[in-house]
Amino acid sequence: MGESGWVTEDEFRGVEKEILENILWLEENPFATESNDTKAISQYVLDWLTETPYISVTLDQVFTDGIASNKKYKYNDKLLITYLFGKSAYVIQNPQDKSEVNASTRGVIGMVKVYEELIKSDLKAYNRAMETYQNLYANGNLEAYVQARLAELGIGP
Repeated sequence: MGESGWVTEDEFRGVEKEILENILWLEENPFATESNDTKAISQYVLDWLTETPYISVTLDQVFTDGIASNKKYKYNDKLLITYLFGKSAYVIQNPQDKSEVNASTRGVIGMVKVYEELIKSDLKAYNRAMETYQNLYANGNLEAYVQARLAELGIGP
């Protein structure tokens, strides 16, 4: 039995809508405040993703190395988990689509959304890789970029 009490696939599916809503909310609200606990919400979503028997997403280092490699960057963990959450949101919303390109693109879009919120409040949130993703997304070139990067790794659409 999981930490949060989910055991059967039906129990996991029963909270799937709530998980998706939490992921979308976290992308729009990356900072904890007195009225919310983003860490607790993130942990709840992460527990569900870790324990669910029918969804599996991976952290693609090709899109996260530019963030994870900077050990002094205080938003590493937030952006990495956002990538996983974004991919998961895509998989939940599109269960029949097995496209790694689409899921990974959604993961990067999630990071861009959170990054845009972070940079508004903290100029130290600046990250070169995230600026690149932000520009690709703004110019409509993110999906092609993701597809090319995954193709370099031998991962198709």
